[in-house]
Amino acid sequence: MEEDKEKPKREKVDISVLAPHVRKHVEVLLDQPIIGLCHREVEVLNPKPSFPSYEKENSNCDRFQIVIPYAGMRIECMVVFQSSGPECPPDFVFSDSRFFVPIDQIETLCSWDVHKSDGLLKVMKEIMQFYKKKQIQELDRYEHLSFEYLCLFQLQNFNEDDIEILVPSDPETPVLFLIRLPADFRHILPDFYQEESDLRDFPLLLVSFPNRDSSRSCQRLYLTKKTQLLLGMDESFQLPDEVNDNYLTRYIIALEDELKTKAEMAASRYERRRMYFTQFLSHFYRCVVEYDVLYFSSMTLILREDDFHFILEINLPDDFPMGTPALVFRSIYHSFMGDPVAVAVDNYPYSPTWSMQKILDETVKFIEEYVHLFRQDDGSYC
Repeated sequence: MEEDKEKPKREKVDISVLAPHVRKHVEVLLDQPIIGLCHREVEVLNPKPSFPSYEKENSNCDRFQIVIPYAGMRIECMVVFQSSGPECPPDFVFSDSRFFVPIDQIETLCSWDVHKSDGLLKVMKEIMQFYKKKQIQELDRYEHLSFEYLCLFQLQNFNEDDIEILVPSDPETPVLFLIRLPADFRHILPDFYQEESDLRDFPLLLVSFPNRDSSRSCQRLYLTKKTQLLLGMDESFQLPDEVNDNYLTRYIIALEDELKTKAEMAASRYERRRMYFTQFLSHFYRCVVEYDVLYFSSMTLILREDDFHFILEINLPDDFPMGTPALVFRSIYHSFMGDPVAVAVDNYPYSPTWSMQKILDETVKFIEEYVHLFRQDDGSYC
């Protein structure tokens, strides 16, 4: 086992070296590479043949290593098929020597059919369920941690599929809980987020217990990159220390409340962006070159003051409406070092408390005043 840290991507294994009856199982596994809660994918490594006389063109590798993200760590398992007996089910050897695959209890293994290409995927999922049961049995040896685990089921909508547990053999190594937060705040977020999200786009909480005789823990929140950007959060986010001192269930409830608040704020910001665009596009409807129809982050207009034409780009900051939209004036006549002459302005009359109509009026007034200065500066490049 090793910690599941962010690592450079390994080169994908060349599955063409696998024996044909093995290859089709691996193809399905790699096509659906998520087993368990972690957002990371299963990896297939080190394909090898049973016999040393290996030539690539023979494509007879029948054993390989699988790396499975589990509870914030990486569990390794050697999968051994038989090239001489394609109809035989594979054997499994885990890196965790305390765990032996209960072959006679794995239903998908007992009913193995080499012609069903999803067989290996189903077997691995079932094996990992037995592995989790083994970890829960190990947890029973520690009263405080077992109590924390059982208390989680008091949370609304929480069930066994929402947690992975790892109890390392070394007593000095922290016990890990990887928890899928049961509250679903996605319905609060904008429509585009719901359309793009999938069933795996949920927050995860990794909880580490350094002392097995205490319920004191460290927490780390995992969000998808898309959710981080939308909520304005990153993986260093922590609740206040006084919350950390509570039971884990209380921490999770407080964290869910915080996520819900962040989601409501994100939805409110998005609605304000949409209103801003509606107001400005309605006013400048004949001048629109392009605009961001999904995130409402920027629009480009071509405007005229007397006989002077110019391009105006309006960029809304991530913290809009608190942050002031940037106005970028671009020349269509002159360039500097190959780029159009441009001036960005963000210190003009603006307040997040104004109505959209007042924001539009004040912005238009500023544009009409500032364009005279921009025209003079643009003329200096003649």
